[in-house]
Amino acid sequence: MGTQRHSFARTAVLLSLLALILGLSILAAPPAGMAQNGFAARTDFASPRLHTSFTIQAANAAAAQDAAQTAPPAPTPAQPIKVELPDGDGKAMATEFCQDCHRLTNLTKSHKSKDDWSETVQTMMDRGARLPQESVDTLVQYLAKNFPPKTDTPAPDAQAAPAAPAPAASTAAAPAQAKIVELPDGDGKAIAEENCQACHRLTNLVKAHKSLDEWHDTVQLMMDRGANIQPDQVDTLVHYLAKNFGPLPADAGTGAASSGGGAPNTSSPAQ
Repeated sequence: MGTQRHSFARTAVLLSLLALILGLSILAAPPAGMAQNGFAARTDFASPRLHTSFTIQAANAAAAQDAAQTAPPAPTPAQPIKVELPDGDGKAMATEFCQDCHRLTNLTKSHKSKDDWSETVQTMMDRGARLPQESVDTLVQYLAKNFPPKTDTPAPDAQAAPAAPAPAASTAAAPAQAKIVELPDGDGKAIAEENCQACHRLTNLVKAHKSLDEWHDTVQLMMDRGANIQPDQVDTLVHYLAKNFGPLPADAGTGAASSGGGAPNTSSPAQ
């Protein structure tokens, strides 16, 4: 009987210890929501300060994201102005060759006479422009037609005022027109007109006063630079230039006779 009582007591003690262990396990286990969140939930439960730090960082990241979304887009760089040249025979040439070196706005902003455009085109060719020589005249004509010299326009007040007869002296204020040069007749006239003004104005000839040898050197220099003068035309052209545009009497002395061109032409060519 005593043995049974002792065994019953020991069993009761063991059951009490087991119940105590189970109760402690239940108390130590986290709630279901915290168990799902894992380490972060237990950390928040255990450390309120760490939970506050994470909350501040998350709020700052969200604010930065909102600011990036609401910020205005960065300005795009300015696009170059697209220039459409006027239609004409020389449009394709200008579009193809002129913008090899610069923008087409250089053309549209320029206002030159035909002679000035001819000099400009020749300068570009001397600098390496790949424009064919046979296209020069077409391009110059196109540029002179579409981009000629500007004419002075009166102010708005002057336009509203009644027109008054212009004084005779007012003609001097008009923009200078390119002078038309008519070379003297002679065997070399056609050669000079055809070849010399391909690079520069004919006034370059009438203003020059050189001896026969000097004209020969000048013609040879132009041929070295690409002038389309045939070798059998050189002597005819040189004698024509020396005859009509030889040294002035004050500068030449007796040089006119030795130049082979005779006395210089005293009558100025028609302008």
